[in-house]
Amino acid sequence: MIRWTLAGAAVVAVGVLSPLTVWFALAIVPIVVLTTRDLDADERRWVIGLTAIAVALRVAAVVALFLATDHSRVPFGTFFGDEDYFIKRSLWLRNVALGIPIHMFDLEYAFEPNGRSSYLYLLAFVQTLVGPAPYGLHLLSIAFYVLAVLLLYRAVRVTLGRMPALFGLTVLLLLPSLFAWSVSVLKEPLFVLLNALSLTLAVNLARASSFGRRALTVIGIVVLAAILETVRQNGAAFVLLGLVLGLAIAYVAVRPRLMLATLVAAPILFGVVFNRPEVQLKAYVAIQTAARQHWGAVVVSPGYGYRLLDARFYPALNEASSLEFDETLRYLARAVASYLTVPRPWDVQSRTAALYIPEQVIWYVLAALAAIGVLFGFRRDPIVTGLLIAHALLIAAASVFTDGNVGTLVRHRGLVLPYVVWLSGVGACELLTLLRSSHSSSPFMTLIPRLRGMRSA
Repeated sequence: MIRWTLAGAAVVAVGVLSPLTVWFALAIVPIVVLTTRDLDADERRWVIGLTAIAVALRVAAVVALFLATDHSRVPFGTFFGDEDYFIKRSLWLRNVALGIPIHMFDLEYAFEPNGRSSYLYLLAFVQTLVGPAPYGLHLLSIAFYVLAVLLLYRAVRVTLGRMPALFGLTVLLLLPSLFAWSVSVLKEPLFVLLNALSLTLAVNLARASSFGRRALTVIGIVVLAAILETVRQNGAAFVLLGLVLGLAIAYVAVRPRLMLATLVAAPILFGVVFNRPEVQLKAYVAIQTAARQHWGAVVVSPGYGYRLLDARFYPALNEASSLEFDETLRYLARAVASYLTVPRPWDVQSRTAALYIPEQVIWYVLAALAAIGVLFGFRRDPIVTGLLIAHALLIAAASVFTDGNVGTLVRHRGLVLPYVVWLSGVGACELLTLLRSSHSSSPFMTLIPRLRGMRSA
């Protein structure tokens, strides 16, 4: 009786100090249960155990942040600098909604166009319900991220295989960089969740057996696109392009003749389109804009940068207006290469960068395995593989030519991993199968049964 009383008192105390913690505890259990409800017993235990460990580690990180923060100097602690902006701005919006007076400058910053997103209003709404929760908002991000990963796991396990799905689930839940921003009060966890929902609906759309189900799925995709547009600019275009491009890739990949014709026709079509002066002008303006953003990330942003342009462009921003054709080609090639290789282990500039080297090596391995997994993924399920490739390409294209800060690149590249890692799992499983079959057919392995037969005789 005393134990139950103490437990109840503890729950009440937590509820008073942090109501969002109670809501998180009540939400995370059904999220895990519902997303694992029809798995085999062994697989379900593995998924639930892995998810429970991942959630516990994330909650522990939030608690450690609270304990390590000197609240006599700052009102709350954050993992990243951008979180402070999101939390404070959402609190200002909450105070305005409740009629609580705020400073004139805070009122101006609360409604400034720069950085405006429905995510801010979501944070403000949550805090209107439960009160100011600068630490509880981290738990909201954890719930978003865990739900997104489990939805993607369910989408790929039936078609690409259970082992690749478990491989991807393990990486997404435990990889340090993903762990870091999945506990942050940033837009990434919500962005990943909305995209996981849209990808799941896209798979259902391609496999729907009735017109009614397809109509409902299309409505769901349109609604998600509209919501994502309010969270991040061009979010709707990303969802719709991901759907169309993914299904197109799947359609072409399973038809060798059409694939060959596409490969032959693509350069010709590219040359015809870019032979028009108005198209060339728009492309040149777009490249200049991207180059200017990259310049700002290298020269203006704090932290460690990496360069994509020739050296003559960095002394002044206006130099980007004089990009020539060969310089543009070098800029584009360096951007793609840097996206895959930065930060290079042999170019580390700080202790923090040195600590990141093991994960960078993991990224190299995952990228190589994904290249192998793409080939076998089309054999297993062309639709899922095509959608994963399309989403990864579109997310990469949004930042590959504009990033110039190493930390920002790592964070943006982490958004690609929720789609790439499943193909990496396919590649790993296929390589293991190939190695096992070649090992079993080696002369040494075929000699073992003969020796056993001689011994028995």
